Amino acid sequence: MSNRPKSIIFILSTSYIPVILKIIKIHDMPCGARKNVPLEGFDIYFSAWNTQTLTKIKTGTTIVYDKVLTNEGNGYSNVNGKFTAPRDGPYVFAWTVVVKDNFMINIFIYHNGNRLSVAQADSEYNNLNNSGSNTIVLNLKKNDVVQLKCGRMGTVRKNYLHGNGHSTFSGWLL
Repeated sequence: MSNRPKSIIFILSTSYIPVILKIIKIHDMPCGARKNVPLEGFDIYFSAWNTQTLTKIKTGTTIVYDKVLTNEGNGYSNVNGKFTAPRDGPYVFAWTVVVKDNFMINIFIYHNGNRLSVAQADSEYNNLNNSGSNTIVLNLKKNDVVQLKCGRMGTVRKNYLHGNGHSTFSGWLL
């Protein structure tokens, strides 16, 4: 028998009951209904990439990564390219951009409409593919929006984002 007081063991054990009940409830739901379940106590993460190469992207255009590998918590939309925080907390976002020879791109991350940081790839003056990446940690509130947009770099005809899984966007709750 343990020397720990029974009351502490009981308190620790009962603190997990709501989470266990929620897992059982979610498991018994049809898949389509699961996306409406509150997410307190659950992981939030996503990873997506663009399947098609994007060319002649206008400045200010939101980049939509259409192929979603994971989207636990349903925060990322592959329809509008926006991540909407399901709950408060610190989130990490990482994105990679790839261009082919003689093209370039600047992709900025925006938080609630405010431009924060950039990943840049520039192969305008050489015959090599090039890539750029960035990672940022943001304190988000529930329903805050994070998205990636094309920035101004050279001419629109030179804005290019390589598809086929080369350019990616990911995020997760710490």
